[in-house]
Amino acid sequence: MFYISSEALVQALCSLSADRGISVRVLTSSDMETTANRPVLARLEEHGVAVYVVTPPGSGRLHHKCAVVDGQVVLTGAANWSEAAEQSNHEDVLALYSAELAGEYLAHFDDIQVNGNRFEGPPPSKVAHRPNSRIPLPPRNLPGMAATADWARVYFTPARQAILDDLLPLLKNAHTVDAGMYLITDRELMDTLAQIASNATVRLVVDSIAVSGRGLGDLQTLWDAGVQVVSFHKDRASMHLKAVVIDNRHVWTGSANWTTTALDGNYEDVLWLDSPALARLYSQKLDDTIAESQSFETKALDLTAPDDSRADSEFCVELPATGPRTNFTDLGRVPFPAFEGTGKVVYLPDEEMQPALRRLIQTARQSIFIGMYVFSEQKSAAPFTEEVIRDLEAAARRGVYIYMVLYTPPSTADRLDEHHSNWAEQLRRAGIDVRLALPTVPLHMKTIVVDLSKVIVGSHNWSEGALSGKRVYESSALIILDGQEPKLADFILSRPTISDMRSRDLWRQEITTLRHLVQSGGTARETLLEQLENAE
Repeated sequence: MFYISSEALVQALCSLSADRGISVRVLTSSDMETTANRPVLARLEEHGVAVYVVTPPGSGRLHHKCAVVDGQVVLTGAANWSEAAEQSNHEDVLALYSAELAGEYLAHFDDIQVNGNRFEGPPPSKVAHRPNSRIPLPPRNLPGMAATADWARVYFTPARQAILDDLLPLLKNAHTVDAGMYLITDRELMDTLAQIASNATVRLVVDSIAVSGRGLGDLQTLWDAGVQVVSFHKDRASMHLKAVVIDNRHVWTGSANWTTTALDGNYEDVLWLDSPALARLYSQKLDDTIAESQSFETKALDLTAPDDSRADSEFCVELPATGPRTNFTDLGRVPFPAFEGTGKVVYLPDEEMQPALRRLIQTARQSIFIGMYVFSEQKSAAPFTEEVIRDLEAAARRGVYIYMVLYTPPSTADRLDEHHSNWAEQLRRAGIDVRLALPTVPLHMKTIVVDLSKVIVGSHNWSEGALSGKRVYESSALIILDGQEPKLADFILSRPTISDMRSRDLWRQEITTLRHLVQSGGTARETLLEQLENAE
């Protein structure tokens, strides 16, 4: 199980082990070892569940969402054991009553456990394990109970070539293809869909995550080839399926997105089921999802100001591309004076914030100024943040001057203290002029200024939750001015920052001194002030 957070399911596993003496083993991903998720694993261990954190070789992840009960029933599909999967998302869960198939899953579990470590929680309770005597059938009124598979095959990744050897011939000879895919980036599979769209009816529903960033151009290519692409947008909900129906008969599903990483890097399961009855059930589900979705449209924002910045002869004089501008108005703590400008304003809903931000960075000609309150830690699963960082580094390499000032908390107890120092160290090595704000002056900005004429301002921090548009409600606006406004640079450059950013040791020493200064009084305060003056 890639992710476990459902209270009902966690409680069920704990009860099975501690109260009923049933042997329970959980293999999970390293993504569950974060501070927020470790208590779930510790709780399972406390109740006698054997928990293993598994990391595939290379950079892959354990991405399964499956379970085997008494060696006779396989539960699998796209749904993690989370409340979002239970209550909000479009997901599938299959109950497959097959001892043969269950045996294949158990053998796979044993194989991948070799790449896992027992979770270091409290010692498990000692229980007398008793075998479960029978497997009860589910209630007859569950959706899809009448749909059975005439034939099934399972693939455990990494197995890209084995999967494509069977899947591609079906696709190339198909008359109809209905696909619900959370994420689709694999070039060979996308090219195949584009090729068959001229002779077959191909429908594809994707989650809003697929319409952001690099995925936008790929989906445009499919759209242009004749694939009927729609995207699902809904607050706090995802189109999380990884299911395909071919010719109203063949169903492909499981935990794997159509990405190269999923097929040839992660631990995933992919099922091929031959069942017209099951195909009808999935097609109906996709019909319902498509009805809630939007037809694909390229949302290419017009980011060119009417007064093209390249024609501004003063621009290069005031702000050279190769270094910082120094003739800004030093207003210190004096409130920055208001100023007016003309242009247009575009509201940015949560799902459009990150694509608009990336396009601004990618099209920047000479300067990017950033003031940011929260720039969260780099996590193993942070694609939205990683894409923005890659864009910034690419902009710096092509000569764009980037100045970023980050909030410094008043105390080391705030995790942003370490996170922002880490980012400063990493990005300064990449040629980005990162500054840390004074810990004595709270900096609460979420502002990005590009080429002195395009501004994003609002409440979106640079956290994975805010940039993904999935975890928090935020509000921002894109302002595109008719001409350039140097005061935008003045505003961000005049925010007071740590004076010496040459090395981590130097800026950490200055931050510590300033914090002590705030807390000190009398002679101690005077001594610290003298030290600062001598250092200058």
